Amino acid sequence: MKRIATLLAAVLLLCGVVRGQDSQRQRLEQHLYTLASDSLRGREAGTPDGQKAADYILRQWRQMGLTPFWGDNYQVPFRQDNPILGQGNFCNLVAVIEGNDPELKDEYIVLGAHYDHIGMKGDRVCNGADDNASGSSCLLEITRQLVARRGDLKRSVIICAFDAEEKGLFGSKAIVRQLKDKGMIDQVKLMLSIDMVGWYQANGELVLDGSGTVAKAKGWLAPDQLGSDLKVRFKSFENSLLTATDTEPFAEEGIPTLAVTTGLKSPYHKPEDDADLIDYDGLDRITDYLTALTVAASRHDGKLASGRLASKHKANSFEAGLAVGYNTSNMDFPDAVIVGKSHYGFQGGLMLHYNLGKFFALHADVLYNYSNCPLPAPADAYGKGFGMEQHSVFVPVTLQLGFREMGTGFFIGFGGYYGRVLDGRFYGDLTAASPHYQANPDQGGLIFDFGMRLGGHWRLTGTWYYHKNNLFSTAPDLPRARMDSYAVTLGYYF
Repeated sequence: MKRIATLLAAVLLLCGVVRGQDSQRQRLEQHLYTLASDSLRGREAGTPDGQKAADYILRQWRQMGLTPFWGDNYQVPFRQDNPILGQGNFCNLVAVIEGNDPELKDEYIVLGAHYDHIGMKGDRVCNGADDNASGSSCLLEITRQLVARRGDLKRSVIICAFDAEEKGLFGSKAIVRQLKDKGMIDQVKLMLSIDMVGWYQANGELVLDGSGTVAKAKGWLAPDQLGSDLKVRFKSFENSLLTATDTEPFAEEGIPTLAVTTGLKSPYHKPEDDADLIDYDGLDRITDYLTALTVAASRHDGKLASGRLASKHKANSFEAGLAVGYNTSNMDFPDAVIVGKSHYGFQGGLMLHYNLGKFFALHADVLYNYSNCPLPAPADAYGKGFGMEQHSVFVPVTLQLGFREMGTGFFIGFGGYYGRVLDGRFYGDLTAASPHYQANPDQGGLIFDFGMRLGGHWRLTGTWYYHKNNLFSTAPDLPRARMDSYAVTLGYYF
C-alpha cells in the first residue's frame, strides 16, 4: 500500500512538472480555445460575455505580476455615446512593463489587441477565433516573454487589451483621449495593433501594415535581424478601402503605427471562425517575432518615426482627387406648379478637400457637368414639347461635418455653387420652342450633400442642387423656369 501511495505521489508530481512546463504553443491554444469558446457567445462589447473574456485576461496578467498603468487597477472603464450605434459602458485593460534606461523609460511602446467580437448572428455564435482571440492570445504570450526579459527593455511597454473595437475603435480612441488628457501622448513612440494573426500558413506571410511610418523599418525590423525565419511583408501605409484597426487613433496623433495581421483569409465575422482552424505553429512563431520586435523598438537609438503618415490618418491636411458620377435633372415651373420629367446626365472633374480638424472640412469641386431635360411647349404645358441639353462647369463649395470620431465615416455638408454654361442646345420639336428659351449663362444656388468616406482614398457622395436663378429669359408667354438636380459621385483622393 505504501508503495502504491509513493508511486501515485510521483505520478502527481510528474503531472505537476509537465503542467508547469507547458510550451508557449500549448498556452496559445489554451487561451484561444477559452476566448473563442461557445460559452463566451462571441464576446460582444458591453455584455457579460465580453466581461468573461476580460476576466480571463486579467487572471493571466495577475499571474504574470504585471503592473497596472494607471493607479492600482488594470481596468479602465469608459462610456461611449454614439448617435448611430447607441450608448454603452465598456472597459479597457491596461498594464505597463517599465523600461530600465533612466531617460528612455519615460517613453512608451504600445502593444494592443482588441478582445471583443460581434457576439451572435441569430442563434449562431460568432466565436471570433481569428478576430481577435488570436491577437489577444498572442498579446498574452508576448507579455509573458517581455516580463521575463524586462531587463532588456529601455523604453517602457504599455500593454492594452482594447474593448469595443468592433463598435467603432472605441477602446483605442478612449486610451488616446486619456493619454492626451494626462499630457502623455507625445511620449508614445510606436504603437502595434495585433489583429487577426491566426492564419499565417494560409496567408503565406505576416503583414506589417504602416511600416512606412517607422524610420528604416525594413532594415532593423527584418525577420533575419530579429532571429526569425518568418516571411514578413512590409506594407508602407494603411489605405484599406473598408477596414480599420486600433492603430487609427494613434496614427491620427502622428504616432508611427504597425497594424500586424495575417489578413482576411479566415471566415471573417462568420460563425465558422472557430479555434480548430487556427494555425498554432504560425501563431507561436509570430509571437516570438513580435516579442523580438518590441524589445528592439524599446532599445532603438534615435527617433522611431519616419515623419510620414497614411493619407487616411492625416487629420489636418489638404487632399486632392478625381470624381465621376451621374446626375438627374428636371425642369420646375414654380408659378405654374409644373414639374418636368427627369433625364440622366453625367459629371466629372477635380476634388479639393481641406480638413479643419477631426469633425469639419471645406470641400470644393471643379466639375464638367452634362445635363438634359424635356421642356413643355409654351402653348401647351402638358404637350410633348422639346428638350434641352446643357454643357457647364460647376464649382460647388461646402462646409462638411464628419462623424469619424463617432465610429462612422459619414458626413453631411451645406454650401453653394456657381455654374457657367459653356453650351446649351435644343433638341426635339424645335418649332415648339419659344424664342425666349435662351439659356442664362450664369447659374448658381445652394447645395446639400451627404455621403461616406471609404477607407483612406474613396468617397461616395449624394448631392442635391437648389438652383435659385431663372434658367431662361422671361417673357409674357413664358413662366419662370428652374432646374432641380441630383447627383451621385464616386471620388478618389490621390
